[in-house]
Amino acid sequence: MPDPVIILKGLALSGAFVAMITDMRTGKIFNWMTFPLMAAGLVLNLVFFGLKGFGTSIAAFFLGIVFYTPFAAIGAVGMGDVKLMAAIGALGGLRFVTTTFLYTSVIGIPHVMLVQYLNYGKNAMPMLLASLTTGAYKNKTITAENQDPTVKIHYRLGVDIFIGCLFACLIEIPISL
Repeated sequence: MPDPVIILKGLALSGAFVAMITDMRTGKIFNWMTFPLMAAGLVLNLVFFGLKGFGTSIAAFFLGIVFYTPFAAIGAVGMGDVKLMAAIGALGGLRFVTTTFLYTSVIGIPHVMLVQYLNYGKNAMPMLLASLTTGAYKNKTITAENQDPTVKIHYRLGVDIFIGCLFACLIEIPISL
């Protein structure tokens, strides 16, 4: 039988890939994908690792939620991104969801800056900084560009989460949790 850790991380990576595709096509990460992944993570961790694995899966599930909930509360990311990270946590555990989050952040920050620059040119960075300090980002930058038909390039966190998950599968950051 294959290593259970490889199975769980493979499911997380597959789910992140599907989420990336749906996010790029529709701007959404759907419940029909995230909820079954969450359930699979909890059940498979219980089957593979017993009650300890189940408890770790629950803790990682909540840690995945904690990572993006503050950003979702201010409208910077969608709840699909939050649920995807919860599913990745339920499947991969504490170290895996933390590593995925760190890689996603390292990739996501320059990604959002690039999207802003491609959409708004030389005024992108001052506009982004001003909108972050005044709270106008809810109406003028990242969030609003998803609804603005004149904006050519949209920021989709699902892409960054997939790449972060891929890197987490390949190169785990040695974090003691």
